Amino acid sequence: MTGRPTRPPTFADACASVLDDPSGEHGADTTLAPMVARTVSDAWGERRARLVSSRLPADVDRVLELGCGVGALLCALGSRYDAVGVDDRREHLRFPAARGESVIYGDPADPPVRPAFDAVCAVETTTARVDVSAVCAAAYRSLRPGGIAVVAAPTDPSAVIESGVETYSGSGYLLERAVDVAGSGTVAVDYRVTDRQTGATTVVTERATVSTTTTDGLTPALGRAGFEHVLVAGESDLPGVVVGRGVRPVETSAPAEQ
Repeated sequence: MTGRPTRPPTFADACASVLDDPSGEHGADTTLAPMVARTVSDAWGERRARLVSSRLPADVDRVLELGCGVGALLCALGSRYDAVGVDDRREHLRFPAARGESVIYGDPADPPVRPAFDAVCAVETTTARVDVSAVCAAAYRSLRPGGIAVVAAPTDPSAVIESGVETYSGSGYLLERAVDVAGSGTVAVDYRVTDRQTGATTVVTERATVSTTTTDGLTPALGRAGFEHVLVAGESDLPGVVVGRGVRPVETSAPAEQ
């Protein structure tokens, strides 16, 4: 992002926005981004960073994350690599930008970067909302020859979001989030926001779809993108997720004719 990063919105800002404009378009990608930043733990980011780094050689330096969101993984990667994140959700990018992390506003399926990265990664929160084939193709275009892609994708919506009710509070507000995940991966989320001082309350609803794949889906997606040495496998401690690794081939010149 260009220019001086501004203060990211707070939980109170998010709740006030919903109460002030109950008919507006509110959701986790926009107004309620502070709730996402609050709920994504450091442990989540560190676990995904280990997932990525365990598939990379020691000489990797520059890493691009496609769909970095509020920056939990990007922050963890930044302790080891020269890490850059790209995302098309401006409200999410304000959080890593405020921490001084390198972020770029752009489509994760078409990142505005040069093919200069040693590694590119995308985890299940990205491939749940962006077509996995498009993510693989974007990773290939962003890598230098010989670079490595690590792509994690959900095989079950529960790997990204589960049905249930959660309550968050602070700064005089109460936010209740009720999630209903249908078998097709269609997700309905109701947010009830209450101002504890005035008693004012309102409910807004967000709907989305969680895209899923399989080992047999991720493997050809990496292959079609142009990767070689493709390996896709599950993670024993991450049920409902498959992880693929592929190498962008090193271009070699054809031998000169004699």
